[in-house]
Amino acid sequence: MARKTTYKRRPNNSGTVVKLSGKRRKPYCARILSNDRDLITGRKKQVTIGTFETELEALNALSLYHMTSNREITKNEAKELNNDLYNKIQAKRDNIPTFKGIFDILNEEEFSLLSKSSKAGYNSWIKHFKQIYDRKINDIDLQDLQFIFDNDKCGSGTKNHMKVLCIKIFKYAVIHQYINRDDDYTEFINCGKNEESKKHYAFSYDEIKCLREENTDIAKIILIYIFSGLRANELLNIDRKDIHIDEVCNDDGVERKVSYFFTGLKTDAGRNRVIPIHDFIKPFVIELLLKKRKRIIDNTYSVFKDASFNPYMKELNMNHTMHDTRVTFTTLCQLNNVDVFSRKRILGHKMKDITFDTYTDTIINKLFVEINKIKV
Repeated sequence: MARKTTYKRRPNNSGTVVKLSGKRRKPYCARILSNDRDLITGRKKQVTIGTFETELEALNALSLYHMTSNREITKNEAKELNNDLYNKIQAKRDNIPTFKGIFDILNEEEFSLLSKSSKAGYNSWIKHFKQIYDRKINDIDLQDLQFIFDNDKCGSGTKNHMKVLCIKIFKYAVIHQYINRDDDYTEFINCGKNEESKKHYAFSYDEIKCLREENTDIAKIILIYIFSGLRANELLNIDRKDIHIDEVCNDDGVERKVSYFFTGLKTDAGRNRVIPIHDFIKPFVIELLLKKRKRIIDNTYSVFKDASFNPYMKELNMNHTMHDTRVTFTTLCQLNNVDVFSRKRILGHKMKDITFDTYTDTIINKLFVEINKIKV
């Protein structure tokens, strides 16, 4: 039976070698103590300098690391002692990725497989961390992260998403041994108190009348939102080929010319649905189609909201958000006795009834007739 090799216990504060769990090609991890201290325990943080195939190689790496760090030997002398080992340690020192660097890796490997809206979310949330983009991941602590969360003016919902992103980035760093598990403080990030959600208010009849009288492009777009119930991004992202004007339809046995959008985002119930175009807004839709753009509105949600919608509301002395247009549509449906089935199909809401959700096909004529119950 082969004798187990034993090594003399290393002096205090000179690092340690641990064997990692699982089957690994390089199971021995060499760690040294840094000068930084854990904010919670007060102990010095451990930094991984590399993983190795044998315990002896890991111990030699610690010795070489300390000799070069303390300048007991020169770089050339270290190379002469063990050139391969020196290069491994140096590569580990030089190749620690930045916060943004890990995001870019995740963006390519994981986020790119998500839905369009999810990808847009992650690419929006990372922008809140610009001040630590170029900081190496092992140089970022809880205090740095909490400072960003405390000073960002975004809402609690966005901060919760930012925390999720931080957790993913630091988890990647732990898995790839750029930091130790004890250096992942993301669970302790405080997103602040949840603010009460802002109540949404429907546009009044007087405000709708005002928009009609304004007769501007932005007013027409807002009226399209109000009389269609489309989500903000659904109209902004809709392709011209998914807009149907005056198509002959007889799916209920009566031949009619109907106009509708084919769109849908966010939920299973909301995808691939028909949105009938109310006769009142049909001229506005046609007018936008004549502009010969790929999409009828050539703007992202944030640009449209911040550069067009919000300034226009301020100009008209109206206090509304983009989502208020959808609330207004729901209110108009209720006031004009649009049936529940049609209303929920148009809005993309689940009926919570297996008969409606599973067995009832959408009848375009039915939706078109129901939406035109809304009086203008």
